[in-house]
Amino acid sequence: MRMIVDGVSIYFDVEGAQLAVEGDTLAERPTVVALHGGPGFDQGYLRPGLAGLSAYAQVVFVDLRGQGRSGRPPVTTCTLERMADDVAGLCDRLGITAPVVFGHSGGGFVALHLALRHPGAAGALILCGTAAALSPLDDDDPPPSLADRTSPEAAALAARMFGGDFSAATMRAFERHVAPAYAGPRHVDVPGRLFALTDFNAEVARHFFGTLAPGYDVRPRLAEIGVPALVAVGRHDWVGPPAAGRVLAAGLPRAELVEFTESGHFPFSEEPAAFQAAVGKFLARLDNGGTAG
Repeated sequence: MRMIVDGVSIYFDVEGAQLAVEGDTLAERPTVVALHGGPGFDQGYLRPGLAGLSAYAQVVFVDLRGQGRSGRPPVTTCTLERMADDVAGLCDRLGITAPVVFGHSGGGFVALHLALRHPGAAGALILCGTAAALSPLDDDDPPPSLADRTSPEAAALAARMFGGDFSAATMRAFERHVAPAYAGPRHVDVPGRLFALTDFNAEVARHFFGTLAPGYDVRPRLAEIGVPALVAVGRHDWVGPPAAGRVLAAGLPRAELVEFTESGHFPFSEEPAAFQAAVGKFLARLDNGGTAG
């Protein structure tokens, strides 16, 4: 399904019903709007791990502008701010009021911008494997290291990619030598299966990491985000490390932190039962009028 928002065709898909039969009545369930990472990927890799959330909620998966099945506007418009504005506009057009916004990795950057730029657009946040800044963290507990999991050559390859080299040759080498380390040691098969389900727009990724990433830092504004938030981290995640999750949980006024001990960057697919249980409890507290933290 597609909706034109700010002149761009935004693709979205829905898993689960909005209404559920409870006894003799129809009860409205919460809506989770799921935002993929990258920037540059699409919703495909989220689907296996998040589909189970349809037991608790209606899940709306979105391909952000310039990515996946959405339209291709000029890459200079593919900023975190414009992506956040698109999500707010899409929810408005679809009549989705105050959803729970799930943001994974770079999708968490978009979710945070949404909460800051459109207060009230998100009723709650689930921030998974993400961060409030890309600058080095001042933390006594050093983050997991890619160098501890792979060869020096693979670590250098990852550094080259995040530096803006998204050529086909680099991406093929990345999939072979770096991608398995995105997961915890017991789940090295997971990233390959997830990446096979997603398309990658190197132009959007190159624009973000080459131009926009150095300026990304919302830490000074976290206190402005007053909605409940669940911050999910994988103990073995070197991309969105636990230390970054602790910064988020400490800065957001109504946040709680959950660590998945066997996971890396994809706890929703590495430990799906535990992840769905944690999200289910979070949604139940929201439904009962409770708050996170």
